Amino acid sequence: MKKFNYSMQKILDLRNFELDQAEVDLGKTNAEIAVQNNTLKAIAEQKVSVSRRTDSSSDLNDYYAADAYFKLLEQRKEMCFEELARLEPIAEQKRGVVRECMKKVKVLEQLKKSKLGQWKKQNLKEEELAMDEVVTFKSSGSSFSDSE
Repeated sequence: MKKFNYSMQKILDLRNFELDQAEVDLGKTNAEIAVQNNTLKAIAEQKVSVSRRTDSSSDLNDYYAADAYFKLLEQRKEMCFEELARLEPIAEQKRGVVRECMKKVKVLEQLKKSKLGQWKKQNLKEEELAMDEVVTFKSSGSSFSDSE
């Protein structure tokens, strides 16, 4: 029996490679988004921490320093939001690329599955024909030896 050979295997391999690359690219963008979200969380935690310290202080300089620090944190927070606003559409576009790559891979895999099914049917037919030939040969061979 000959081995199954999918004529579009190299294309399928290429599509899988493209899918892997698109997923890696999306992962990098998602990591950048996660960094920004973590920075926002850290800013919020810093605000709470400084607020607690200044609430327990009676020194006016502590309040001025905290106010200046809050302004700095607010600027950092705005920068994070700007970066997130820049990254989100990029991530959405990359998710679309991943979806398209997945569709292309799925189509080729379905075609491969179909071709494999056809190949199996064809091999089964060939095996049945070969078995029929063997049976026919044996039955005609045994009658030939009986007549001698």
